[in-house]
Amino acid sequence: MSLFDTLGGAKLPLTIVSGEGARLYDSDGTPWWDFYGGHAVSLLGQGHPRWVEAIATQATTLSFVTTLVDVPVRTRAAAKLAAFTGMDQVFFVNSGAEANEAALKLARKATGRSKVVAMELGFHGRTAGAVGVTHRYRDQHQPAHGDVRFVPFGDLDALELALDQRVAAVICEPVQGMAGVVLPPAGWLAEVQRRAHANGSLLICDEVQCGMGRLGVPLASHLAGVSPDLATLGKGLGNGFPVAACLISDAVAATAQPGEHGTTFGGAPLAAAAVAATLDIIEEEHVLETALALGEHMLQTLGSVPGVVEARGGGAWVGVVLEGPASPVAARLRTHGFLVGTSSDPAVLRLAPPATMPLHAVDQLAEALGQVLRSLERRKGAA
Repeated sequence: MSLFDTLGGAKLPLTIVSGEGARLYDSDGTPWWDFYGGHAVSLLGQGHPRWVEAIATQATTLSFVTTLVDVPVRTRAAAKLAAFTGMDQVFFVNSGAEANEAALKLARKATGRSKVVAMELGFHGRTAGAVGVTHRYRDQHQPAHGDVRFVPFGDLDALELALDQRVAAVICEPVQGMAGVVLPPAGWLAEVQRRAHANGSLLICDEVQCGMGRLGVPLASHLAGVSPDLATLGKGLGNGFPVAACLISDAVAATAQPGEHGTTFGGAPLAAAAVAATLDIIEEEHVLETALALGEHMLQTLGSVPGVVEARGGGAWVGVVLEGPASPVAARLRTHGFLVGTSSDPAVLRLAPPATMPLHAVDQLAEALGQVLRSLERRKGAA
């Protein structure tokens, strides 16, 4: 057994060997509908031919070279990502946690302040700095790095009390992921930015899970009419190829100096090729529109299943709130051929399928979910 098997979390009792689109196939040849998307990574699904071709072509041309030289594919990927998101500058890294580490460093440097305000139930990664602003996992690895104050997600009064002249930045997910796809009150994010700026603080939006078009817009913060000072992306950015990015406003970037942050593999040619291909596909195959249609169908169809309290979210990013525990429901859905996620809220199924998931698969999931919930209710009644 590898250490990854110990630290990476409880394993599911199956071995996946191949995939096509939104389908996965296990070692027995059994097909699975992937409504989890590999932790919200597989935005375009498995084996998209244009994505495969882009990486294969890049591998025959240039697999890796120092970041100290220009590489056309990286320049193209950065320009496309900046245009897609409306942000000024792009710094490629390897993971969402690393992107958040960069954002926290840059915010503290730009403001000359040390304190960060983060959200309760938020998730920003498990590296030393990122876990310092991650509410649930922080206590497992004390002392966490940095001066951090946590406030309830969506609570402006608590935020106001936390803001003082030591606060460098407020970091938040526009839609909380691990918490169970939780949306803030209307107008909350815009007001967070206004109050942060009035205090001389910056706004960092962690869009590692909810960004890159998963909600049907380039950045989830766009739904609130907000352009953050820094934003972080990962997960779907490379559609499965390990890559992430810290997006930075010109004003913040102007405070950074060469050499104060770096990365060996960030923006490597293969990763940049994956990013550029993903963005090309999103644009040319109208993936944002597809995600919106998928989300509307999931909310309507799954939200009407008896035993479901609420379906919330949007696009390819939906939380299904159940009347009872979600874990046994997720386990039973696997016997019907569906992979779904759970969350830190024990009553919520977390769905992050590829935006290309066919609508008839949603109908099949709704039918299976209804069967599972009825079966569990009968067992509960018999007991």
